[in-house]
Amino acid sequence: MAAASEASQQANRSGMDPKRLVVIFFLIAGLIFAFFLEHVCGLIWARVGWSDPVIVDGLDWTVSTLLGFVIAAGLVVGAYVHPKTHVLSLEVASELMKVTWPSWEETKASTMAVIVASIVAAILLFGIDTLAYNLMVEWIPAIWGKL
Repeated sequence: MAAASEASQQANRSGMDPKRLVVIFFLIAGLIFAFFLEHVCGLIWARVGWSDPVIVDGLDWTVSTLLGFVIAAGLVVGAYVHPKTHVLSLEVASELMKVTWPSWEETKASTMAVIVASIVAAILLFGIDTLAYNLMVEWIPAIWGKL
């Protein structure tokens, strides 16, 4: 775990520990995976023909909901405590904290440049397409008909 503590010290320039980012990522990924597994378990229950009774009345949690969340929690905790996954996720978080992100002004300027370039490209392509259409559909047949 020496690499994890070194990564934490290197990335602490912004004042946030990379472990915090890793935990937040695992929690969000776990919730997304839990909702996915809830639907998968519900589909399996329906396909097999088993009843899916409601366990928690106020929240409408069924057996498939509980099973999906338990499986997702187990997988997320297992991935978090696995040494290779844990060290890799800390290294990724540390590297992301070292990135120099553009300022709001730079982002607005870049966005405007992309929009203008897209509009110019669209106008050029429209002109080329119109010219090619007129050439092939109107001008060449008109010349060919006069020959």
